[in-house]
Amino acid sequence: MVVTHSRETSRQSRPPPLWFVTNGELTVGPVRTDLLQRGVFHGRIPNDCMVRELTWRTWRRLDQIREVRAVQRQLGTESLVAQPAPSHAALVAEFGRARDAAEVLSLALHACIDAAGASFGVVHRALDGHLPITTCVRGVGMLGRLGAPLGEDAAVRLARLGGLIVAPPDAGAAERAVATRLGAPPDLGGVAMVPVSIGSSLMAIIELGRVGHAFRASDVTTLERIASATALVIYGF
Repeated sequence: MVVTHSRETSRQSRPPPLWFVTNGELTVGPVRTDLLQRGVFHGRIPNDCMVRELTWRTWRRLDQIREVRAVQRQLGTESLVAQPAPSHAALVAEFGRARDAAEVLSLALHACIDAAGASFGVVHRALDGHLPITTCVRGVGMLGRLGAPLGEDAAVRLARLGGLIVAPPDAGAAERAVATRLGAPPDLGGVAMVPVSIGSSLMAIIELGRVGHAFRASDVTTLERIASATALVIYGF
């Protein structure tokens, strides 16, 4: 008699998942799934934290974890993959409350990440005609990129011409340059590059990465609207 139970045996013998949680500065873990879910349910784990299972090589947003989404549905607060950006006028009003251009760019980066469902992102600020320098970051592993000047690569040249990227990370030289700056995790699904400029004057470059999935074509309009509002407010300082 032949008994076939390899698939079931494999499921039973597989160890339960263990999770690491980070806010970008402090990492906690490994913790069991029930503890992870309890932390989300009671609000001890903020929504902007990133999570990595013990066997994974890259971090993911909380809302990309099936076990977390189940808890979020119970709470009625499940976040969408991408939140619609406010109108241009609302963005100008929000950014206009910033104290300086650096804070405007920080707000713009957060708006881009939230609207496009990005996993992480950076801002490179261009000053006095020099090569842009990374001045603001968001996401796990991005802190080490602060203060780094950009080389004159295909993405920077495209930004100077007012070009915008929303594409797979291997679509071309400019996309590969952005992916490299973002650390190019193996499951990077899409990259975006958004120039912030007035006329031919480049003020900054916002770059985004999305793990697991590509960006949507509709993100182009959203990111352009955020960049336009950002440039208008900075120009007014």
